[in-house]
Amino acid sequence: MADQIPSNRTPILYQNPSKTLTLLDIPTSIAHAQGTVDRPGNDQIYASPPLQTPYPSTEPKTEQAKVNVLRTKTPSGAGVAFPKALLQRELKEIAEHWHSEGDWCLPRKISPLIPGRQSKKRKADDNIDQALSSQKRDSKHAPTAVLAASKVESEEKLSLPFASTEPEFKIPGTETGVRSIEEPLILSSESTPKSFTCSRIRIITDRLVRNPYPTPVSLQCSGVNYKIPPNAKFLLSKIGEPTAPAFSMAALTMYPSSSATAGPGQLDFVLLDPPWENRSVRRSARYDTMHDSNPIVVLRAMLGQHIAPGALVACWTTNKASVRDTALETFQAWDVQLVEEWAWLKTTVGGLPITQIGGLWRKPYEVLLLGRKGSDEAQESDNEVRRRVIVAVPDLHSRKPHLKALIEPFLPGTYRALEVFARNLTAEWWSWGDEVLKHNWEGHWYTHEGST
Repeated sequence: MADQIPSNRTPILYQNPSKTLTLLDIPTSIAHAQGTVDRPGNDQIYASPPLQTPYPSTEPKTEQAKVNVLRTKTPSGAGVAFPKALLQRELKEIAEHWHSEGDWCLPRKISPLIPGRQSKKRKADDNIDQALSSQKRDSKHAPTAVLAASKVESEEKLSLPFASTEPEFKIPGTETGVRSIEEPLILSSESTPKSFTCSRIRIITDRLVRNPYPTPVSLQCSGVNYKIPPNAKFLLSKIGEPTAPAFSMAALTMYPSSSATAGPGQLDFVLLDPPWENRSVRRSARYDTMHDSNPIVVLRAMLGQHIAPGALVACWTTNKASVRDTALETFQAWDVQLVEEWAWLKTTVGGLPITQIGGLWRKPYEVLLLGRKGSDEAQESDNEVRRRVIVAVPDLHSRKPHLKALIEPFLPGTYRALEVFARNLTAEWWSWGDEVLKHNWEGHWYTHEGST
């Protein structure tokens, strides 16, 4: 039996000895990534209620209906589905080894922002919202996580520091030059090491911004406060042809010399979470997708030179064959060979898949492709791609399990990491995208009582 890892300040609730199966808590994984080994963070991020029951089924109700659908439609995940038997086996293992009465996530403090965000969802999602609102009453599983979160809410004030709704965050038009890249904006100084104030968003866009200190910094921009983790760097800009030269110069500015594992301007780990086109996301207008533009084409042309030999590259995909093909074609352009596939299997708080594992329309998982540059691991035809499974109860839309705690064992002791299309910052990592500060807004965070 694998050991159950203590849940205090670690997002890993359970992991088998081979590290091929992990039960992870998503909000804690994001909070954990805001700190370092020497200075772990004290703050926790607001979250959504953990789902108590699976989503309402949209699957054909009879075998004949299924046959009729397959005649005219291409089901989700056709040709790229993760092995159903593997996912079922991993769920069984967690159920056997994780304490049987325990929820499959840690207690959550519910985000006050949720009601406003759900107002524009389509009818199918309204049914899911109703399931969420009635989950305490209808669930067969003891809702200890939700009750614990509710108890916390009743005992502690649910107050946001500056606003009750998430601020609008629109960056100005991209300046095509390499403005201030050679002279990064340093947040704070030795005289004021914990805060930095700027009057306009343009001051921090299209330029390299750094917190060079081993402690967090509060960034106030246009009256809005953001938490910047220790030694975090970011380039807040659109990802496209106009900003590609700025990124390359920023990489050389950040890393002007070679490390033990990477050359000047090169990285040991690159994580991508592209906004792949998705009809439901486009309808809800949650964020821009690649329907009208394709930054992957730009990245394919310029990012490869910044990936060090032997570096790892990870890319989140959807259950659509064309998306997987695009990601693998991009890997090939960078001389990156696929070596592993990780599935994030989404479950309810009681460990049930949120939809049928073998469903036609909606899979309960997303797949992360993991490759290594210049690797021989995938060259042999009989060398199968290794698979790992991350089981995690979903959080707010677009929040994925943060991979820092899971990927670090595969990286050098001192490494350079970049997240592209990032929606939050990470301590000691570099983040690039037009929403890198989104989940670092102070309104998303609270501090445990008694924390220092």
